Amino acid sequence: MTDQLSDLHLTKRGVAILATCIVQTLDESDPTYQERFLKKLKAAYHEVRDNSEHDDIPTLELLAWTRSFLTGFSHTEGQQKPFLDD
Repeated sequence: MTDQLSDLHLTKRGVAILATCIVQTLDESDPTYQERFLKKLKAAYHEVRDNSEHDDIPTLELLAWTRSFLTGFSHTEGQQKPFLDD
């Protein structure tokens, strides 16, 4: 990859941000929504990781990035503020 981010990388980042914004908005009217979403997201991550017949690294990255945007936690940077957290 060159110094510029690939189209795939930018697309995954955009989709993760979009999903994060949707979950945060729904969580405003239902404070249990994000917790339930994160539980399903974790299950989806494990399902893809454990049962995929293909190289699904891009999919796993997208799911991990979405979780990171929502929770503010990443294994490389530790705990930060969630995306758009005021």
